[in-house]
Amino acid sequence: MQKSVYLPVLAVAGGISGAILRRWQLIDAYDAETRLFSLGAPSSLLLLGLMAALTVVFAILCQGGRRPEDFLDAYRCPVSGYMTLMTISAFLFFVAGALGLIDGIRELALWRAIPEARVVTYPTVLLLCGGLCFPSGAAALLLGRDAYRGVLADSSSLLAVFPPFAGLALVFATHLAHGTDPVLLNYGFTLAAAALLMLAHYYTAGYFHDCRHPHRAIFCGLMGVSVGLTTLIGESDLFFCAAVAAFSLSALANTYALLRGVFGPPWPKRSLNERMPPAGEEQTDE
Repeated sequence: MQKSVYLPVLAVAGGISGAILRRWQLIDAYDAETRLFSLGAPSSLLLLGLMAALTVVFAILCQGGRRPEDFLDAYRCPVSGYMTLMTISAFLFFVAGALGLIDGIRELALWRAIPEARVVTYPTVLLLCGGLCFPSGAAALLLGRDAYRGVLADSSSLLAVFPPFAGLALVFATHLAHGTDPVLLNYGFTLAAAALLMLAHYYTAGYFHDCRHPHRAIFCGLMGVSVGLTTLIGESDLFFCAAVAAFSLSALANTYALLRGVFGPPWPKRSLNERMPPAGEEQTDE
């Protein structure tokens, strides 16, 4: 079986398994009164063991293959399922942007009401992350279309930088929301998911700026999907859920395309010729 098939399947299966173990951990090992986890609980050990095993497997299996030279060489993907995932990801980015702006405005109002009890940094980062989610959604649509059609738009290199910027803002927002929590198990997976998904999109954008690291992109994409799915269980913050879902779907689609670009086999010529023509050709045909 091709790596472009079984590695994304393994990432999703690992994320679903992690979500089940995380749910078990919150029921079995978490004390709501003390906000602590029981030391040596089987659910915690199994969850940490699963994440460690996925890290080792992905680090080993993503090595080798060729090194694509540009974005289309790496991410060309004439598959309708790929474009579907990128489109859903774009709409989730737009939803996350709206939720981020709403949460940021609410937190800013609370800071104005009680400035001595809160810091202005958190609502500022929320507003920034929410605002960056909108061009990130546009980037998912445009880059997905470019990879699907095999033709780059003039604005692709500019829009490609917005998802990693939004991911970086999400990392800071996650840290600020949980920075005073001394129990790492409460938010460690959440912070790791945000960081891995941000790096996956950073390495994708790097193909437009002479920064090509396909194996790092594959590793961060696969682990980001697994940890991202794990964190969605027990997470009550709708903004974070929408943002992680958007980043995870985009990372899953891009990682599948990059795995095919790195490890092959090449796309059949028939598949490449049957894709949607560029807009200019459509107008010419008419």
